Amino acid sequence: MNDNTVRDVARVLLGAGLIFAGISHLTVARRAFQAQVPDWVPLKKDDTVVYSGVAEIALGTALAVSPPQTPEPRR
Repeated sequence: MNDNTVRDVARVLLGAGLIFAGISHLTVARRAFQAQVPDWVPLKKDDTVVYSGVAEIALGTALAVSPPQTPEPRR
């Protein structure tokens, strides 16, 4: 397997992991994530979990669907 294939597989797997974590923020593990929000955060705990879940889904999607990057050939 060449380096580009490994890089592409790793990128898609990382994106899928972020999407899974983001969906978990919004569904099954919502209370567990709320318990991890420190008291000094100036937002409601549920809002913080929802916003971070949406951000993770967006970043994971961007990673998973972004076109492969091909490095510049060395001279």
